[in-house]
Amino acid sequence: MAAHTFPTDLGPVRLRWTEAGLCTLRFADPQVPRPEDEIDPPAWVAEAVRRLRAHLGGSPQDLMDLPVDLSGLTPFQRRLAETLRSTEPGEALTYGLLARLAGRPGAARAVGQAVARNPLLLLVPCHRVVAANGEGGWSAFGSLDRLRRLRELDREPGDTGS
Repeated sequence: MAAHTFPTDLGPVRLRWTEAGLCTLRFADPQVPRPEDEIDPPAWVAEAVRRLRAHLGGSPQDLMDLPVDLSGLTPFQRRLAETLRSTEPGEALTYGLLARLAGRPGAARAVGQAVARNPLLLLVPCHRVVAANGEGGWSAFGSLDRLRRLRELDREPGDTGS
């Protein structure tokens, strides 16, 4: 597994990948030094970086065609990831609805725990998941303002990423 950290308008982002696809996408803490496994990305990862930077810079991209490696997830987490990846930009799902769509009605709490551990922010669009009252936010985004901006970008028309 290799990694690359890059700047964006919403803060530094760290990617990890395998030969199968991207397996981690997180906002990085700018105070933490880059890990030793940082390398220059291969061409397909560099293209993903370009599209992610454009998206986070205000030019929304369709990111669902970027290759992801979900092999590190449990079967339940994988079902949730696949369900979220099939949602439409701007769509909001409650934890309960996501549980039903993933074949586990009544598992809203388990969905919340799984979504909180989502390793692929944006690529598994957990920012589309809200509580039944419409609220919601996770520490993975660093701030509620960042989460709101991601939701705004999700609703804005933009490039298809091609």
